Amino acid sequence: MDERLARIGRYAAVARGLEREGAYNAAKLLRAAMLRELVRYAEQEGPAGGAVAAASLEALLDDHRADLPPGMAEHLDPLPEAVRAGHTIALTDAPRVRVCRICGHTFLGDDVPPTCPECEAPALSFHEELPVWYLAPADRGAILAALAAGPRHLEQALAGRDDAALARSPAPGEWSARQVLEHLLFSEELLAKRLGRLLDEDGPDLAAAAVWADTNASDEGSADTGEPASAIASRVEALRRATVTRLAGLDDDAWGRAGQHPEWGRVTVLSQAAYFARHEASHLAQLVAAADGRLPGRRAAH
Repeated sequence: MDERLARIGRYAAVARGLEREGAYNAAKLLRAAMLRELVRYAEQEGPAGGAVAAASLEALLDDHRADLPPGMAEHLDPLPEAVRAGHTIALTDAPRVRVCRICGHTFLGDDVPPTCPECEAPALSFHEELPVWYLAPADRGAILAALAAGPRHLEQALAGRDDAALARSPAPGEWSARQVLEHLLFSEELLAKRLGRLLDEDGPDLAAAAVWADTNASDEGSADTGEPASAIASRVEALRRATVTRLAGLDDDAWGRAGQHPEWGRVTVLSQAAYFARHEASHLAQLVAAADGRLPGRRAAH
């Protein structure tokens, strides 16, 4: 693993050097190679389970507190307890964070200076680290197309599998295809209700209303419906088609209608549509694999 980390660092360093020479397209290829290695390393070495993840964060703070950007350790210190308890970490507990692309200076919170205090680069050069890639800026047409394609992806994943097979877990502790569908149903219902509030109310607080009392602020959740996988899939598909129909009829102003979320801050119709479209995409490989009786990236055991 030390060799892999050294390779990741080398990719990053050479890419940086190429950027300095204006060889941007060469640098992008190396950044892609770097991300590939980083994702695979993190997937293999990442702690699994809330208790283990919390303990890993505590150990990291013990070992690298002095290496973290100023002020970050103080925000991280109380978070292992929240992770261990399965609580959502609100934006008030983990503020927005930006990094100067030129020198790496890190800014916590919303009080951001017009220029970097270290290298004097303008604030335009600061990169904001988002909580999850689902929240990245999105193209409306691409997101609407992705949402519209969702039912077809589900049908393809489940084709030829009966409910009994879809209820079997591919490995101990792993979700069955049926459980993945229940998670997608929970998300689809949340998206439909949330879009309704954003379109019908002015600046709704998406966690304060009673209808959200038992919904995690992180939008992650699931519920045991007791239904077979085929019935759950039909419900997901029907909800999605209704959502796509509603979104397709919106004008520019409607797509920009906004509310407040305790974990993400300001959200819009577009950002929520993008969030849930990307969330579904992140679970499709899991669904396909579970329906086939295997884990993502592994062959089926026959």
